[in-house]
Amino acid sequence: MRDDDVTFVELVHRELRTVRWPEPAELRALGSRRNRRAAVAAAAVVLAAICGSTVALAGAARQPAVTVAASPSGAGEIPVEALLSRSDPELRALDPTADMELGDSGLEEPVRVDGLLDTCAREHGEPVRTLVSRYSRSRNLLGHRLPDQPNSVYPVLVQDIYRMTPDGAAQIFADLDRHTTVCAAWEQAVPKMVKGEVSGTRQLLQRWQVVDRDFAGDRAVLLRHTESEGTGSQIVRPDQQLDVRMVVQVGDLVTVLAPEIGGIVYPTGVVPRTTDEQLRTLARGAATRMCLAANPRC
Repeated sequence: MRDDDVTFVELVHRELRTVRWPEPAELRALGSRRNRRAAVAAAAVVLAAICGSTVALAGAARQPAVTVAASPSGAGEIPVEALLSRSDPELRALDPTADMELGDSGLEEPVRVDGLLDTCAREHGEPVRTLVSRYSRSRNLLGHRLPDQPNSVYPVLVQDIYRMTPDGAAQIFADLDRHTTVCAAWEQAVPKMVKGEVSGTRQLLQRWQVVDRDFAGDRAVLLRHTESEGTGSQIVRPDQQLDVRMVVQVGDLVTVLAPEIGGIVYPTGVVPRTTDEQLRTLARGAATRMCLAANPRC
């Protein structure tokens, strides 16, 4: 699959955040990690047809994978209690409206931190290896945007947790360091949409930064991604997109936390509604829960 195809899919995934969510029953049907990715792929195919371009999504299966061997301890499936819950005070402080949970468990699932960062790394010639976990579990936490409209839900937090070997866990953090180094600033040309049709291209400046380290569990990283319209020499709209990822290791478990932090866009940039300290507190809460299932235990 070409890098621009991957980029297109990632952009579609991010644009889907603004789409009104379907009925709760349909959301539950889309709750699994595989179905969520399939839904994004399907949306990409539809948009590609509208744009008159072809997206070779099937090529994703041809990416090389690094299979992680089973843990010598024999530790098995990850219990649901190892994930953050909507009742946890750290999450309630982040967003008290989070009152719906969707989840799934998996076997030999690929580890995903930030797909767009992977695309940037490939663009810069960096090898991107797919690590495969032994066991995994995921949870989507949703909140209600409008109390009188039960279907107006929005994502609050996505959490994936993986059981890894020591080498596999170390590789996740090593890859993050390599990829954020080469992707400190990435100028990217993307299609410009006008009334649902492609009309030329626009320039985006993507930036990734490791904000903090080792603030939770055995090892942790707080990763911030911003997206501005323009280039490094001429920014048209600063920081129109702001994403964070927290990657935390406890024993043989590694979790990826992707909160929907939102924010207000000002001419000088985005002011998020969630502080870095709130995010660190959330990560520490996740590490405490992971202790229940980690090997060795805390």
